[in-house]
Amino acid sequence: MDADDIRQTYWKFVSERTDLCGRRAELEAELSETRNKITHLDQVLEHLASLSGITDTSGSVSRLGLTDAIRTVVQVNRERFSPQDVKQRLQDRGYDLSDLTAPMASIYKVLSRLAENPEEQLGREKEDGRIYYKYTGVTDDENPF
Repeated sequence: MDADDIRQTYWKFVSERTDLCGRRAELEAELSETRNKITHLDQVLEHLASLSGITDTSGSVSRLGLTDAIRTVVQVNRERFSPQDVKQRLQDRGYDLSDLTAPMASIYKVLSRLAENPEEQLGREKEDGRIYYKYTGVTDDENPF
């Protein structure tokens, strides 16, 4: 392989990288547009639900802060769960984690703070080197009042 072949290969890779950077910009723009549409639809659905008397809005937590969203998803049932389970539950209920640089670190920190506060009624247990959490308070379904 001589110097001309190496230059050709170099410029081929430069061209491919440039194309990929352009494609990434297109995808990021499309993702941003999709997020905006989802946010808009969430707002429309919220308004329509209140006008029509619908109280169940599919359990969306998309408009809550991270701590309130986590608090909401952990209080739903009595099963123990891992931080990864919380992440999945947040995503399933419409929470957008893409703005967080380290979503799992944020989830771990929030769960840790909630578990340290006795008022939150969030138990923490360790098994096989993994940490699990479990809501120990009374759920809305169990509250007689």
